[in-house]
Amino acid sequence: MKKEMRTIYWDNSRSEVVMIDQTALPQRFRFVRFRDYRSVGDAIKRMVVRGAPAIGVAAAMGLALCAVKSNAKSREEILNELEEAAKYLGSTRPTAVNLFWAIERVMDKARRVDGDVDDVRQAVLSEALRMADEDVETNRAIGRFGAELLEDGDRVLTLCK
Repeated sequence: MKKEMRTIYWDNSRSEVVMIDQTALPQRFRFVRFRDYRSVGDAIKRMVVRGAPAIGVAAAMGLALCAVKSNAKSREEILNELEEAAKYLGSTRPTAVNLFWAIERVMDKARRVDGDVDDVRQAVLSEALRMADEDVETNRAIGRFGAELLEDGDRVLTLCK
């Protein structure tokens, strides 16, 4: 079985977010770990994570960290903490459309949960993980479709605006 490599993923054994440090590329390849949403926000600001979809997934994972690490005793309390985290994460890259889309998607899920603190925690984490999986599948589909257009010897130039 082929091992999958992701730009960003959730380490369930440590309740941490792990990312490829894109500021080190191409000279070095290394992973960095994050234990709280503020450090994820800092990584977004410093461009440790790059690319619109990955930035969105990073924000979703930041919200998951907030939820999982929360000591909230009530649904209202955890939602307030998530709102604070969402506001902070949104301030990290104010022009990043995917950032706001991801934050709103996770927050909408959290607000719609009919349950207690643990239910909110689980819903936020599940949504962030779902978004990460969707991003991987989208990238695979782009690769499949693009591969159909290429022939041996073709060259590809990618450009981001």
